[in-house]
Order: sequence, then C-alpha cells, then structure tokens
Amino acid sequence: MRYLLIAVVGVAGCTSAIPTSTGTECASPDPMQYGYSSYRTPGCTGSDGDCNFGSTFMNQYCVNCHDSHLTNDERNGAPLFHDFDSLFGVLEVPDHIDQQTGWGPKAHNNFMPGAGTANKCPSTLGGSLDEDCPEPTDDERTTLSMWVACERTRPHDFIDAGPGALVDSQP
Repeated sequence: MRYLLIAVVGVAGCTSAIPTSTGTECASPDPMQYGYSSYRTPGCTGSDGDCNFGSTFMNQYCVNCHDSHLTNDERNGAPLFHDFDSLFGVLEVPDHIDQQTGWGPKAHNNFMPGAGTANKCPSTLGGSLDEDCPEPTDDERTTLSMWVACERTRPHDFIDAGPGALVDSQP
C-alpha cells in the first residue's frame, strides 16, 4: 500500500510539468487587431505595427534565446525552429507558446521564461545565462494567450521581403 501511495504521489508530481493549453479563444470581433488601443503596448506612440503587443512581448521576454539567427549553442536550450523574432516563427508553434507561457481559463503556464533555465536568462541576444529572467505580469500572460489565439485565426499572407525575411502583407 505504501508503494502505491508513493507511485500515485510521484505521478501527480510529474503531471504539473505537462504543457496545458490555456483554452483561450479569440473573441469576435477580434480585440487584438492592430490599432485596437487596449492591446497596444503601454506608452507606445509609434505606428500600429511597432506597438503590437506580441512583437513587444517576444522582444522583451523571448528572442534572446528564440531567434532564428542563433546557433544551437547560443539558444541556451531553446528548441530549434521555435523562433519568435518574426510573426511567421510564432505561428509555426503557437501551441508551444500558449502551453509554456500563457494564462487562460484552463491553465496558468509559468514555465517560460526562466523555469526552463533555472530562472537565468541572457541579457543579450545569444549570450550566456547571466541575469535573472524578467517575468511577465499575470496580465501580460493573459494578453499573450489572447494575442496567440487571435493571430492563429487572423488571415496572413507572408511574402518574401529579402534574404531570410518573411513579412505579413496583411494590414
């Protein structure tokens, strides 16, 4: 009986590490459409594309490891082809982002940034794990899940904008 209890506790302890979808769905009308003021980056006065929540979030919390230009060693364990320096890269693995970082009605995922690297992050693109990871707020994690849900349902038309660059031609 004692071994059964240990096995059940061990399995229960392992399930907390299983990635879980937040269950977030994009509302209609799409609240995340570029230019919608409540989802612009706070304090941003640039064009809509520069103020897009997702781009700002990825640059602040993710791309120092999840950048398409980084070599295997520079990624600090970030999986290959999980590149968040472009919308195209984000849309390749939206479930991964939601399951590792997002908050929603079915899950609060706090694995990234930080937990996967002992809470250390690089201060520069591809650098060593030399500083405590900045952590998104609860609101930022919730907004991230909404942004991902809306981006996956929004139409996109990626065009070649030069060597290694794909740009969404949709407004």
